[in-house]
Amino acid sequence: MNVLIKKATIRGSLFLNFEFDQTDGDVKNNIKTACDAPIHDDLRLKFRELIPFFTYITEEITDEKVIEDAVKNPEEYVFDFENAKSQVFFKYRVYEFSIQEKKGFEMLTLSGSKQLANHQEISFSTPPIDMDSSDKYMTELRAVIERMKEEVVAYMQGKQAPKTQLEMFGSSTDDSGAFEE
Repeated sequence: MNVLIKKATIRGSLFLNFEFDQTDGDVKNNIKTACDAPIHDDLRLKFRELIPFFTYITEEITDEKVIEDAVKNPEEYVFDFENAKSQVFFKYRVYEFSIQEKKGFEMLTLSGSKQLANHQEISFSTPPIDMDSSDKYMTELRAVIERMKEEVVAYMQGKQAPKTQLEMFGSSTDDSGAFEE
């Protein structure tokens, strides 16, 4: 059996929706699912690691030096606000990556948001990016996406945040059964 992750979306900041192709012999199934297990920290950090690429591709941050440094050393720029060398990335978040095949090419789209000065959030996506492109930072982006896929597979196999972490946020359902955000 072969599993190929095609899409992952953080939902409600705690949970994951994902899509994958599962191949058994010559049978290929496309499976879309949502889980109510809290995402583990390694997966959360992988999504944070995508922020410099997201801001670069969308031209939100144009300081080449800070982008390059954040791509090379994300732990110094996007993981910990208090100790980051620059706080410029912390108004952004990436909550989804999606890979689609178009005309024989794998195209990657990152979706995320930016917190505005009025504390509202605006969501937007990158244009589709050819995964085989030789554009700047593509080698690093491909490596992060591959590690992200590995973390999604680990999540599928039961790797998740401790239930006590979920309890810090209270009940995940109200009386109607709807998710509280």
